[in-house]
Amino acid sequence: MLSKEELSYFKKRLVRMKEEVSQMAESNQPLFFEDYGELTSYDNHFADSATQLEEREKQKVLIDTANNLLEEVNEALERIDSGTYGVCVDTGKDIPFERLKALPYAKRTVEAQKELENEEIDSLPAVQSFATPEEDVRGDKKIQTVDELISVHGNSSS
Repeated sequence: MLSKEELSYFKKRLVRMKEEVSQMAESNQPLFFEDYGELTSYDNHFADSATQLEEREKQKVLIDTANNLLEEVNEALERIDSGTYGVCVDTGKDIPFERLKALPYAKRTVEAQKELENEEIDSLPAVQSFATPEEDVRGDKKIQTVDELISVHGNSSS
């Protein structure tokens, strides 16, 4: 169980983290073609358009990451207010101080987090395929699997 001083320490860290992440998320506005002085991408060189698209995608990843982190921090602050901070949401065991120091928004012990991640991995399909599932009863003969297309038309490497 964390002392009042330790809770105060973590609350200050989380509030500071929330401010920093909020500023980062607000400062990363998506790029548009207009930002480059063009009203349309019609006359842009393909490489220019690809560069702009890559920059947009990078910014989207950064914004999404910041928003996810902000959500985690807000949840941690709510747990402080409700008196459940520092307690694993799955097992009810105390989260070690060192883990909270390294990851102040942690809501699980290391063991519980590993177990959760293993469950998520185990729930993924063993073989991912683009094939139409056998139980698909739509009867649409236009749906072909990648393997069928390759057997008929070959692929670029053969």
